[in-house]
Amino acid sequence: MAASMGRWLLFLTLLSFLWDASGGLGWGYLSEEEVLDTENPFVQLLSGVVWLIRNGSIYINESQATECDETQETGSFSKFVNVVSARTAVGHDRKGQLVLFHVDGQTEQRGINLWEMAECLLKQDVVNAINLDGGGSATFVLNGTLASYPSDHCQDNNMWRCPRSVSTVVCVHKPRCQPPDCSGHGTCVEGHCQCTGHFWRGAACDELDCGPSNCSQHGLCTETGCRCEAGWTGSNCSEACSNGSFGEDCAKKCQCQNGAACDPVRGTCTCPPGFTGDSCVQECPLGWHGPGCQRPCECEHQCPCDPQTGNCNLTQAPNLSSILSQVKQCLQPSQVSLQTREFSLLTGTACLALTLALVFLLLISIVANVSLLLGSRAERSRHLDGSYVYHPLQEMNGELSAAEKEQTGETCNPFKD
Repeated sequence: MAASMGRWLLFLTLLSFLWDASGGLGWGYLSEEEVLDTENPFVQLLSGVVWLIRNGSIYINESQATECDETQETGSFSKFVNVVSARTAVGHDRKGQLVLFHVDGQTEQRGINLWEMAECLLKQDVVNAINLDGGGSATFVLNGTLASYPSDHCQDNNMWRCPRSVSTVVCVHKPRCQPPDCSGHGTCVEGHCQCTGHFWRGAACDELDCGPSNCSQHGLCTETGCRCEAGWTGSNCSEACSNGSFGEDCAKKCQCQNGAACDPVRGTCTCPPGFTGDSCVQECPLGWHGPGCQRPCECEHQCPCDPQTGNCNLTQAPNLSSILSQVKQCLQPSQVSLQTREFSLLTGTACLALTLALVFLLLISIVANVSLLLGSRAERSRHLDGSYVYHPLQEMNGELSAAEKEQTGETCNPFKD
């Protein structure tokens, strides 16, 4: 709400109402060098003509003596001070609150002069105030709506009054947040974002903070809390999966056996010494032991060892029965060779005896068959020569009577004359 009744020129001094970087209010005359100082820059700087009130007292006469009388073009400096017109001013009260002052009017017809404005501000407990622009440039807009009665007539219709176009304005609004919606994660209250939820932080409510541990570097902080990586759990993702579980949210069950360690991320098994396989179910093959069954046994006489410790004394092996199921006994190579030779000798002797017995039986059979053959041929030769021999039959059922014997003799003797 200010532009210029005349042209404000910056020569030696500039009456200013200012805000510094700390948020404090200030006022006074500034040189051009002070205004352009980059080491201690101003956040807001508002300039005007005539210091109305200084430290609770009217300061108009001192201002007329100090300020340049060519800073406006309304007329003489005295007329500028004393003429009635629309006026605007800015100041602060004893509580440090900002005070904006506006009075409608028209130059030399209605309104107030600077003396009257200063008296009015003192009654409002204003401690420091400077005069801004006035006349046709004095316009008051509230929430986007014209709230004053301008002094200038409208160009297209002289019966109406219209606000003058100005190059600068003084805009006062409630403190705003940056961004105004607090990034969608909070509410703007008096220029400060009040973040919603338990994990949004920062002036703009755009930073997620899940506590000092920040999910222990094993998860992602979200607006609902830590989202743990696979293999981790807990409110801050500081606990590895346990009790045979793995994966995201520790929802999968490990298949490891024989006390094997389960990787909490992938569920792979790290077998203890003496076991191998994906689930550590298989024991080390004979002759091997240790983690992953990668170490060969170093026992004498090529004997197997304990698959877990590599100990050659199998009587102390906790899984002795398993080892014995794979091998009956551990024998020295010399004993094995001796038993092998004894068995070979025994087998050879038995085979020789059996062969000789079979040969002997074969010879007996041959002799018997030859004897039978020769006897049969001799008997046949005698029959062919007519030399028959009578062989009486043997009595089978007792002695025969003399008559039967005689009859039999007569009947059966074909050679009798």
